Amino acid sequence: MIEKMCRLSMAVPESLGMELIDFLQADGRVHLILPSEEQHNVDLADRLLVLREKLRAVVETLEGIAVSASAESVPAAADAEVERILSESLALTVPELEKSVEKFQAELARIMKGHDRLTDEKKLLERILAQLGTLAFKDSLGRRCLLWWVAKDLWPLALRQIERQCADGEKTLFHVHDTAKEDQLLVELSVPAARISAVTEILHDIGAAVWTPPPQYAGKNYAESMELMKRRLSEIQSLLKAEQSALVAMRKQWGPRQKAFFLLIDRKVDQYQVFSRCDRLGGALLVEGWMPQRGLEDFRVRLEEKFAGRVALHSREPEPDEYGQVPTALRHGAFFAPFAVFLKLVQPPAYGTADPTSLIGVFFPFFAGCIIGDAGYGLVMLILMCFVRRRAKSETVRDVAFVLMTMCVWSILWGAAFGEFFGDFAHRMFHVEPLWVERSQAVMPVLMFSVALGLGHVLLGLAVGLIHGLKARHKKHAMEKLGAMLVILVMVAALMSVRRLLPPQAFPGSIAALVVGLVLLTAGGGIGGLIEAMSSFGHILSYVRIGAIGLSSAILAVAASKFVDVLGVSALGLFVALAIHLLNFVLAFAESGLHAARLHYVEFMGNFYAAQGKDYHPFIYRRKLSWKKDS
Repeated sequence: MIEKMCRLSMAVPESLGMELIDFLQADGRVHLILPSEEQHNVDLADRLLVLREKLRAVVETLEGIAVSASAESVPAAADAEVERILSESLALTVPELEKSVEKFQAELARIMKGHDRLTDEKKLLERILAQLGTLAFKDSLGRRCLLWWVAKDLWPLALRQIERQCADGEKTLFHVHDTAKEDQLLVELSVPAARISAVTEILHDIGAAVWTPPPQYAGKNYAESMELMKRRLSEIQSLLKAEQSALVAMRKQWGPRQKAFFLLIDRKVDQYQVFSRCDRLGGALLVEGWMPQRGLEDFRVRLEEKFAGRVALHSREPEPDEYGQVPTALRHGAFFAPFAVFLKLVQPPAYGTADPTSLIGVFFPFFAGCIIGDAGYGLVMLILMCFVRRRAKSETVRDVAFVLMTMCVWSILWGAAFGEFFGDFAHRMFHVEPLWVERSQAVMPVLMFSVALGLGHVLLGLAVGLIHGLKARHKKHAMEKLGAMLVILVMVAALMSVRRLLPPQAFPGSIAALVVGLVLLTAGGGIGGLIEAMSSFGHILSYVRIGAIGLSSAILAVAASKFVDVLGVSALGLFVALAIHLLNFVLAFAESGLHAARLHYVEFMGNFYAAQGKDYHPFIYRRKLSWKKDS
């Protein structure tokens, strides 16, 4: 249902303005009415915005430390710890917070810079050692070890020239190291001392490049440089492990405090933004908003306890010409609340109109369950949705799961009425008979029943529109809906007369009702009203889809069993039957949900739903314990 709202006007000395705004934010029930532009510049608000972004950078860095911890996963700070620090931080001034944050930010930046430098050096050494692996040769008396980058396609030519150069003496030994470069080879050569200059000249001529270690390891032979790099890598790994532990400890110690600071500043920024946009009058701050009437007395008592009469509060009900400005606050019982998910896809209903949530909660699962109409499918999906609802963290997912659960219950009930349990499986195995009719054998009764459902549902939508028109004193709207109802009922009576289900004496009354209906339609909606009334018959016939889609689902389920008859109780027969049942299961739930929703959005809600409302957004701090920026 749509909550009755009241308009609040509060006046408070400007010196108490922030205190009142803090109270409203903590109360979380008032939808504020604020000018679109800033009325009063607050320098402190700009400082808080800058401070908030600094804190966001700090806490995101701390979050990254926990995520990248190599030793063990560090859990997020307990909410209770954050709240405790938050309550202690409320007394801190902005300069104190700025000083604390800047000091911590500088220390964290220093540590992270050193950590990043060590990480880069570690990656460099790991890449070098991965390229070389273990040296195949060492410098010895009369021989030198050389390392060169050689183009892959030029290495055979260089090798032949080197072999010819050393043909009359000791041979040059070589080893090719496996690297990630496709067009380059890292070649290790063991060259006789007398041939070093000649071999070097050959390699230079083909454009090869000598491999050199990092500057800090130069000036030594390759074996010594490699040994030094291995020692340094081991040292860096130890240093990084120690720094990582220190960073994780810092995250544990300072994460909750910086997080609390961020939440505090984020809250204060919202408050100052409201404070800067409120009207001023003679040294007083004026705050206006909307809130549900049922909470007004409690709000008044709490306001009096907090401010002891220093806030002037005036409340009133909205005037009819204000209904377009009043936010729509919806309230539902525990059973119907999940069905509000249907209204999230459309604009909320205008204030003072009808809320269709409860009616959707009654008819949507009824229609969808009738389309599925199989107790076996309903039972499987019910078990699955119970599991999803229990494990889901998202409120929307939990609501959708509950809606599907109600569909499943009705599917089981309709399955009993139609005698369907995975098609005709129950009839084949246990000789179960339908409580009402077998859909595949009683096509016309099922289709006629679907049209009857459509007639009742469309008339109900028109009745809701009529009641709304009478309550809102929209005479033309009420006349149009009443006229449409009369015309539809007269047409139904005419069909019943053709089938001789009504006595001839009812004919004059039907003609009179038709004339009255047409007059009301013309007076209430003009030509458009007449056209809309005629379209209602199309809406009623549209409900044939309930029986038609359900019938196709039933036939497909029976077809799955027929494959077992043809192929026998074999692996192939069972596989084909299960595949068809799986396909039918998915199609049944997808089509039933889509078509039942379509019947409500178009055929039903189109008769009364006024999607012109404003969302109800009370001024409240969301108290999100995640510091990630909203996307």
